[in-house]
Amino acid sequence: MFRIARSALVLASVALLSLAGPTAAPAQAAPQKQTWHLEQFDRVSRMCVQQGPDGRIHASYFIFVVSGKWTTDLKYGMRGLPPGWTATEFHLPPGSNYHSPDGGIAVNGFIGVQGPASVPLATYRAPIWVSDGVVTETLPTDIIVTTESWVDCMNRP
Repeated sequence: MFRIARSALVLASVALLSLAGPTAAPAQAAPQKQTWHLEQFDRVSRMCVQQGPDGRIHASYFIFVVSGKWTTDLKYGMRGLPPGWTATEFHLPPGSNYHSPDGGIAVNGFIGVQGPASVPLATYRAPIWVSDGVVTETLPTDIIVTTESWVDCMNRP
C-alpha cells in the first residue's frame, strides 16, 4: 500500500510539472565585446631609483599604450607602489588608437610617480591598470630601489 501511494505521488508530481511547462530563465544582457586593449611591451617596464637619505624625493613617469576603440572614459592608475609613493590617476577620454601599416602606434598614456628615495631596498611590483568600469587590464611594471647605478640597474635582464 505504501509503494502504491508513493508511486501515485511521484506520478502526480510529474504531471503537474509537465502542465506548468518549462521555467523561463531570467533575461541577461548580452556582454559587450571589449574593443580596446592595454598593449604589453616586450619587457617589463622598469624604473630604477638609487636609495638615498630621508627627504630626497624621486619623480618620474611610466608610459603605456591603449589600442583599439573605446566609447567611455578609460580610467588608469597604479597599485603596489613603494611606501609613501603616489601615482597620478587620470583617464583617457573616448577615442581610438590603431597600429599603422608599419606596426607603429602612438603612446597615449603616461603616469607620473613620485616618492621618497629612502624606502627599503626592493623590487616593487607596481602594475599599471586601465579600466572601462567593466573590464580592467594591467601592465606589469617594476620600481627598483637599489644602491647600484641607474645604468647597471636598467641593463639587468
